[in-house]
Amino acid sequence: MRYENWLHIGALDIKTPSCPPLRGHIVTDCLVIGAGFAGLHAALRLADAGKKVVLVEKNICGGSSSGQSAGFLTPESEEDMRQIVKHYGEKKAKIIYNIPLSGVQLIVDTARKYRFNCDLRKQDSFYFSTKKRDNKNIEEEAEYREENDMPYKIFKKEGLKKVHPGKNYLLGMRYSGSYGINSFAYCQEMKNLLLKMGVKIFEGSEVYKINGKTAETHLGNVTADNIILCVDKLKAELNEEFSKKFHTYQTYLAISEPLTDQEVKDLFPNGELMCWDTNMIYIHYRLIDGNRILIGGGNLLTTYSSNYDYSQKTIDKFINNLKDNFPTIKDVEFTHYWSGMLDITKDLIPIVDWDPRNKFIQYVMGCAGLNWAAYCGDYAARRVISKKTEDLTEFLGANRKFFISENLQKFLGKRVSFALSNLKKLLG
Repeated sequence: MRYENWLHIGALDIKTPSCPPLRGHIVTDCLVIGAGFAGLHAALRLADAGKKVVLVEKNICGGSSSGQSAGFLTPESEEDMRQIVKHYGEKKAKIIYNIPLSGVQLIVDTARKYRFNCDLRKQDSFYFSTKKRDNKNIEEEAEYREENDMPYKIFKKEGLKKVHPGKNYLLGMRYSGSYGINSFAYCQEMKNLLLKMGVKIFEGSEVYKINGKTAETHLGNVTADNIILCVDKLKAELNEEFSKKFHTYQTYLAISEPLTDQEVKDLFPNGELMCWDTNMIYIHYRLIDGNRILIGGGNLLTTYSSNYDYSQKTIDKFINNLKDNFPTIKDVEFTHYWSGMLDITKDLIPIVDWDPRNKFIQYVMGCAGLNWAAYCGDYAARRVISKKTEDLTEFLGANRKFFISENLQKFLGKRVSFALSNLKKLLG
């Protein structure tokens, strides 16, 4: 396999003008730093409200985590609804669940409204187990969905043959309301839209310092009444305290050669699905443009590593697992693979909060999912536009309580603190 992000290839037919680096000095109403899903949606909301907006990006629009994503748009990003209820209680859980749910709708509505060429496709979610002891996870989730009138359908071993006949799959649950997307293509389409709306975009322009209301890059600077930072891997030079509140999570993706119609039918006899299993570090895969399979996963050794691991051994394990479960694709080649680093918080819920010393600066960080990122960027922008915006500080605030405090983190170290916190959350 070749180490290359195939999503860039899948977006070659989207033409975008060059946005050279920022030079000189600019004064504007709002500055958005970072052009992933969060930054792009923040800029869109601000521009739509009539604000003068400047967007700066150290790479290209969608050039970091957002443009490396598998493109799953489903509210069940890192936790099932049953887990959220267990941690927060019924009332608060519904508020939290509504954030990624609203994020899905925001992305879908935007893509449809502006007719983005981004391989948006309706794909039901399919959650499955390969170990008998994990069946209870699916059964508990189904029970919650039943009690709350949420869509779902359970498939036992025999029933799986009709929807997703994995050889070693024991139990599955299918439900609607989810979509797939080419995340990099979406970012490129958003770039074109924002330029048409008058947003000034500067790529190749990393912000390395903020002095008061002025953000400085190597070649220029921007002074703005409001600043929204939607950057991943926030450096301590920009804000030392906020840089302690995230850690990187490494995952791998690979893409197959085109499948035949029969191979697709063997995988998905009753319509396309986006799939993942019940394991803590889970396999996930779905069909994308050209009848290719996009597959992803990680491992315990590299998940919390701060350094990129470019070996294909991890993704090979998941590819072989898929082929073992679906022998009809055993001869299908996987042509490209790549790794990505996602930012996560200690409770897997993003942070959207004001800088306590500079109330004109907001930070959006730790968005482990495209829908979380879109919603949080939009939410930060709405807080600039109107004081009547809903207050989600209890759930998204930087100073909410975590299982391991920052004082304890000083002794345990960042990697161990985040691993223990996330493990505690996932295991309940």
